[in-house]
Amino acid sequence: MQKTLSEISEYIKILIPAVLPQNYQLKAVLTKISNENNIRGGVFAFRDFLYQLYDRFITNGSLYDVPPKKAKNEDSSHGNASSLAVSYPFLNNITSVLINIGYHGKIAKNGDSIMFSNLQSLTSVIGAQGGQVKQNISAAKVIESLKFLTSCGIYFDGINLDSKKPNLEKINILKISYPDNPIMLIGLKAMAIAHNDLNSKNDYYIFQRCDYKALIKDDLDITAFFKDFIIPLPAKTQKFIFKLHQHYIDAGLICKMKNHFLGFCFSYSYKNNILWDYTISPDGFRIFIKAKNTDKYADVIKKFPLSLQKKINKGYGCEKKRFGKPCQKGCHGFGFTLDDSILEISREIEVWIDKELSFFK
Repeated sequence: MQKTLSEISEYIKILIPAVLPQNYQLKAVLTKISNENNIRGGVFAFRDFLYQLYDRFITNGSLYDVPPKKAKNEDSSHGNASSLAVSYPFLNNITSVLINIGYHGKIAKNGDSIMFSNLQSLTSVIGAQGGQVKQNISAAKVIESLKFLTSCGIYFDGINLDSKKPNLEKINILKISYPDNPIMLIGLKAMAIAHNDLNSKNDYYIFQRCDYKALIKDDLDITAFFKDFIIPLPAKTQKFIFKLHQHYIDAGLICKMKNHFLGFCFSYSYKNNILWDYTISPDGFRIFIKAKNTDKYADVIKKFPLSLQKKINKGYGCEKKRFGKPCQKGCHGFGFTLDDSILEISREIEVWIDKELSFFK
């Protein structure tokens, strides 16, 4: 069942990095915007603006919900799915307009506003994989988006937002300001450039999550990305999943991050054999163990808690049919929700994956 706009906004909000570093070197293309201190400060302010934006969606999302459209695949953590433009058009319009403002607008010399001269470029739609798509946002929908952004503290001088028949082509210049913290506009522009020009992973959420890592000059290892995605977990569960991550990195496994519509997956493989996944989706945070050799170490499994033994004995297969869990659109292994209950079998999880790994060495 499709999540409401309020629910999906709450989910995206928790994916925003809770901790931003004070100092990091920026990619050269970004220094054309302003000096590095201003850009880093702007990113902080933009992150805080996003919190406010999603809070407004969480509170008033029901006003903008649309009936869900059936997609061929609805899996948000492993498979393909419909685009945000289809499932949450208002959210996608707001995101698209903000990216267009940041990317095409020019920061004023005093840094307190963005000047925008081609309003037709506001109508570009951001697609599921981060790029622009052929269709445009209608003038009426652009106005609706600007009105919403005004309620979030962004002001637009040079346009009548109460016009019944808006004609964007007749507007020569638009001055965009954010009086609460003007430096936010520098962060907005930096993140829009990151989304459009520095998005090597085709990650739709670079902008929506304020993923500052896309701005950093040096390449980051996978652990830097992983840390951001475990912060929403309870403290003890964070410690467990990070220990598991580091243990298998040290054991020689390759960790790759994949993103799909509304979901992310950290996949751990050895010699091209995937042993386990850590997934993030609107349905929650989970791990999937890809155990296919359980019949070869039955003596080890017999030492596991009875509840875990029963789950393993049901066999590798469909979550929905075998375990009564949400369907993951494929046989993705043995799934476990990441809450404090996982701590009761944390040692067994590691022993289990270690046994599977031993068959590939």
